[in-house]
Amino acid sequence: MKISLIGFLAVSTLSLVPVSAVADQANVQTSGQVSTQIGDGNTSHQRTTQSNHNSRRGRGENIGSVQDSYQDSFQEGDNNNSSQIVNQRNRVRQGRR
Repeated sequence: MKISLIGFLAVSTLSLVPVSAVADQANVQTSGQVSTQIGDGNTSHQRTTQSNHNSRRGRGENIGSVQDSYQDSFQEGDNNNSSQIVNQRNRVRQGRR
């Protein structure tokens, strides 16, 4: 009887120990640019640079990365100039446990 009581107390004590939850992570980067040129001799430059660096040190969570870029240029007239550049970089580094 004593052994079963001690076993029951040991199991019930261990069930009270908090267990840390492992959460998923999401990194979301969004960029939107609109350029409207009406007339002559207009110049428009649009540039988006997005960098995302994730470092995982053996943890069990999932890391999701989303990079979104939207650029729009409307030109009406003569001798208008528009340039659009998008640079997106995503790096995941997974370390040892």
